[in-house]
Amino acid sequence: MRLRNGFRLPLLFACLLFLLSLSPGRLRAQTFNAQTERENITSLDGLWRFHAGDNPAWADPNFDDSQWPLLRSDENWATQGYKGYSGFAWYRFQVVVPPGERDLSLLLPPILTSYQVFADGKLVKTVGRMPPDGTGIPPRPVLLPLQSAASQSPRSIEIALRVWHWPGWSSYHGGGPQAGGGLVGQSFLLQKQTELSHDSRLLSNGGDYTLALVEGIAGLLGLLLFLIRRTEWEYLWFAGNALSNATTFAFFIFCRLVPVALITRDWVDNFLNLASALFFIAFLVTLLRARRTVMLYLATAASLGIFLGYFLLQSGLIYVGLLNLTDAILYVVILAWAADLLIRKSRMGFPDARLLLVPVLLALTLNPIETALYAGYQLGWQKSITSPYLDLFTRPFTFTGDDAVEILFLLAMLAILINRFARTRREEQRLVGELEAARSMQSLLVPATPPVTPGFTVESVYLPASEVGGDFFQILPGEDGSLLIVVGDVSGKGLKAAMTVSAIIGALRDYPTRRPADILAHLNRVLYGQIGGFVTCCAALLTTEGKLTIANAGHLAPYRNGEELAVDSGLPLGIVAEGSYGETDYPLAAGELLTFMSDGVVEARNTKGELYGFERTQQVSSRPAASIAETAKQFGQEDDITVVSIQCGPPPGCSHERR
Repeated sequence: MRLRNGFRLPLLFACLLFLLSLSPGRLRAQTFNAQTERENITSLDGLWRFHAGDNPAWADPNFDDSQWPLLRSDENWATQGYKGYSGFAWYRFQVVVPPGERDLSLLLPPILTSYQVFADGKLVKTVGRMPPDGTGIPPRPVLLPLQSAASQSPRSIEIALRVWHWPGWSSYHGGGPQAGGGLVGQSFLLQKQTELSHDSRLLSNGGDYTLALVEGIAGLLGLLLFLIRRTEWEYLWFAGNALSNATTFAFFIFCRLVPVALITRDWVDNFLNLASALFFIAFLVTLLRARRTVMLYLATAASLGIFLGYFLLQSGLIYVGLLNLTDAILYVVILAWAADLLIRKSRMGFPDARLLLVPVLLALTLNPIETALYAGYQLGWQKSITSPYLDLFTRPFTFTGDDAVEILFLLAMLAILINRFARTRREEQRLVGELEAARSMQSLLVPATPPVTPGFTVESVYLPASEVGGDFFQILPGEDGSLLIVVGDVSGKGLKAAMTVSAIIGALRDYPTRRPADILAHLNRVLYGQIGGFVTCCAALLTTEGKLTIANAGHLAPYRNGEELAVDSGLPLGIVAEGSYGETDYPLAAGELLTFMSDGVVEARNTKGELYGFERTQQVSSRPAASIAETAKQFGQEDDITVVSIQCGPPPGCSHERR
């Protein structure tokens, strides 16, 4: 079926029609004849009667609409003299049904934002929700069957469209039909046409499919890297940014295929944009170790401001043009912070900043430009919206420069994270080798079995909390039969603590004096200024006459037969340049038990958060060293555990009686 539009008329008659068109009151809305020449489909593109406002009588097929102006059906009403108009408006046109035809349908073009369709005064379909709770949906073609009784002669059907245009879009999207493509014809043919249109829309979303897939894969990869390395938060922030973007693209695809209220769509879009912006800021801050500056706080506030501006728009407190102008300024604030950070870090030699500099600045520069162009159109500064994005190719789907910048930015971030992960992995392997060497060295310095100690029974247990611990002990028999015991704990753990232990033991073995106070003073001089933390240490000298001399530098006091000994305690080692330490003397008779421990026993913590504590420690202090250490470990080891127990034997070990 061809539309009877008179394009084959002689030139003179065409000019006459043009002159008559200047007087719309004398013309009827175009009649779309489904009978002429017996074609099966007829285009609805042409002139429809139009009237702003709302009146239920306008659905009546007998209503005289001859005084209504004519508007093209393949353009919105904003381009035809009704710019900025929102609310209700009506369209009317006629469809001629061929004789005997019953299976007839309309394929309406995309229409903003919600509307009702009447055929001969009867409501056929409502698309979207009408006021008072009116919300629009993105425009798409809609197929409507027309119920018509069979007739032996042609008959006409009066079609009336009651369109409601959402005010939130009226300043930059005109209402009514958005493009051509409306059809009337046999239902099964229009159904096929609808399916083809649906397939075409699916294909046209190819760019968004690509970005959703790439962003989703990148986000899952970032999340996986974070699960492997939970202390490196840049992986999590990157995953959050990529997954937010992937969800945005996926949601837009969903909205093009499934009707979603425009308000719902905009709320979801704004929330996802906010999440993406905050994740991006957190990613740059963590990756480049950025300081918390005023510009950082302004960039974060700008991201929140863009999101909160939509509240103001919905409440009617701000005009959409002014909102977009404000958003453009806020985007510039975010751009300024990111540019300043990346340029400074690039000059400082950060390779990650250099790699991100171009794609980040390209991506962030497009946002304020695009938003400012929309604001200029909405504020009346320009007649049309000019997109800053160039189409790189249009087949098999449209792929813009913005899409390319998005992928470039994503690939740059992925390259950085994968490279960082590889570097970190190599560093871990190096540290594992160094820790293994330190552990081997520590096993030599802190022997698993005590030396031969005539006259004394010595038992020792050392349970590090990690590969290399910070506890240490030395049991040094003297030529005169005495026994020197040194037990200590280095603050911190790992390789640094192990190196401090090696320095302590080296200094201890090279020092000729066995007097406990002098030993602690010597170790303090060695450590002061050489370590970042401190060392607690207890030194005790036990003679063959049963005399016990103890000097303590902030360490746990030893236990004798289950009772804690009262000793003078000085400052831990390494805190002050010249430390002095007092000595306390105790007698120790044959058969008595002396127990030294590190704070790993006292500070063991169970799943309920309870400390093992001093009371429990005292109760088990008379047990064998292995039993004490295992009890603390089972309770909940959190720190290195060291237990050294010494029992005096008969002379030449200790005297038979206390003195």
